Amino acid sequence: MEFVKLVGPFAIFFIMYSLGLKLTFINFYDLLRSPKNLIGGLICQLIFLPIIGLLIVSFYPMPNELKIGILLLLLLPSATMSNYATRLVDGSVSLSIMLTTICSLLCIVTIPVGMTVLFELVMHEPIQNFDIKSISIKIFIIITIPTILGIITNRYFNYFKKRIVLLFDKISLLFFLFIVVVAIYQERMNLGGYFEYVGVVAPIILFFVLLVAVIFTKFFVDGIDAQRSITVECLLQNGAMGFIVSAQIFTDIAYVTPIALYALLQYFVLAFYIANIKIVK
Repeated sequence: MEFVKLVGPFAIFFIMYSLGLKLTFINFYDLLRSPKNLIGGLICQLIFLPIIGLLIVSFYPMPNELKIGILLLLLLPSATMSNYATRLVDGSVSLSIMLTTICSLLCIVTIPVGMTVLFELVMHEPIQNFDIKSISIKIFIIITIPTILGIITNRYFNYFKKRIVLLFDKISLLFFLFIVVVAIYQERMNLGGYFEYVGVVAPIILFFVLLVAVIFTKFFVDGIDAQRSITVECLLQNGAMGFIVSAQIFTDIAYVTPIALYALLQYFVLAFYIANIKIVK
């Protein structure tokens, strides 16, 4: 995990800066005038996903390291690539960007507090060596600050932003894949039989996330474009952030194996979702 600890913060700083480049204050204003869909998306992302994780780790037998990794996975905000994926499904891009940004900014609270509460519910004991204040400060530095800097760049250097935003999206994806591949390769001897569990659990998580998102948005979110946006937001979790945050907290790569496998499988499920939409059309 030393590689992730050293390189990861720089990578996630870049990734979150790229996210901030997409947001304008007009996005906030337009969605806050009619906030129903935004609230629905936040409920899905911040409430339903952690509940799915809590239920799965409570009933499916697995090592404690994987339980913690799954809880962290479903507390993460959506991936920055969700904004591009939303375009592919003809969803509401502005809603997608807002959800990604708000959840990313809130993770300074949702991740440390959520991990503390969910861990105690599952393990019936406090999580060891977990300093909420320290974790919040680290998240603020590598996630909140670059996101705000990206928003400022978008506001005052719009011409510069238009030239680089798509390129930065692609670089962000490459950063994520590079970190995952190198980390797993370096720690391959320490993974033991963890993939035996994760190979089953990750598809189960993906199935329930997609199912809950589709059903909830169908009945409580207005407009097919908003429904698709929220579904994509829930499906694509920010694996890069999960890797970096877990590396700052834990030393064992076992904690991030659910995040790594989910982060790779989620794009196959996304491809299925996109194909299904195209066929229906």
